[in-house]
Amino acid sequence: MTAAAAEETPPLDRGRREAGPLLEVRNLSVSFRTHSGILSAVEDVGFTLYPGDILGLVGESGSGKTVTVSSLVGLLPDNARVVGGEVIYGGRNLLELSDRELEEVRGGEIAMVFQDPMTSLNPVMKAGRQITEALRIHGISRAEAKRRAIELLDLVGIPQPRRRYGQYPHEMSGGMRQRVVIAIAIANRPSILIADEPTTALDVTIQAQVLEVLAAGCGAAGASMILVTHDLGVIAEVADRVAVMYAGRIVETGTVETIFNRPRHPYTIGLFTSLPRLDGELDQLAPIPGAPPTLAARPTGCAFHPRCFLSQGREPCRNQTAPMSSVGSGQSAACHFVSETA
Repeated sequence: MTAAAAEETPPLDRGRREAGPLLEVRNLSVSFRTHSGILSAVEDVGFTLYPGDILGLVGESGSGKTVTVSSLVGLLPDNARVVGGEVIYGGRNLLELSDRELEEVRGGEIAMVFQDPMTSLNPVMKAGRQITEALRIHGISRAEAKRRAIELLDLVGIPQPRRRYGQYPHEMSGGMRQRVVIAIAIANRPSILIADEPTTALDVTIQAQVLEVLAAGCGAAGASMILVTHDLGVIAEVADRVAVMYAGRIVETGTVETIFNRPRHPYTIGLFTSLPRLDGELDQLAPIPGAPPTLAARPTGCAFHPRCFLSQGREPCRNQTAPMSSVGSGQSAACHFVSETA
């Protein structure tokens, strides 16, 4: 059974389910051409995004999160290529579109918020012009684009939006720059917003504000969101559903409530036991032993088995990739011995 086929429809509200999936990713696989040969970065990834849904894609650095979302809109580096799978949006497979067709989707119907606003924004172009440029590409008049840009700056919480409209990125704080990036992303009222580690480069005191802006921006645009992060606190704050990635595969999916209250994959359990808690005393944290594998040295079988408290050298873990299987209402996990985590 494939990861895409095994994922169950989560217990969303009736309206979302009746509307049907907005985006379906099926058995997505991506490889990189390197000096060491062809290396697999993402294998058989599948998930579904529903209208109004916020899906959190979580995992350690190097787990394949950014590669996954970048492949959806054709933003992979030159040495990477999609080797299998489908990305179904609006009845079309985005992986089969020409560059011109994909450009019409990217930035309009599907928009991205990147991790570092200083690399996302043009340093020699005023912030307002960068927003109006995104609008003008899609046929809006110059005057209307300026009016809309000032409106967007106000929407994302930037004070004195008319004055900020004429400022360069270096004249703004990191939080303000990220708000400008969000304004650009929601300018054309996209159906899907992809936010790749949107708070990592920001001071912790303004991370919550930016998350609120993201959620408000999604609401204003009527957009669904894929939120990429390694921070479980961020997921708890804004996501409806969670997909946990490890070594290029999704190992567990479910609602925020089920994943946080009843994690079932050993890796997900390890993520939570390594976190400090506020609801009781804790003598010391329990980190996951070892380190995540590199692409060139991925273990056979289940990639997590060398670090897994449940594996203990058992043969299926060492030699077979575990399929996704249902472990409850709307929750699935890829573990040979998932029954033992109950």
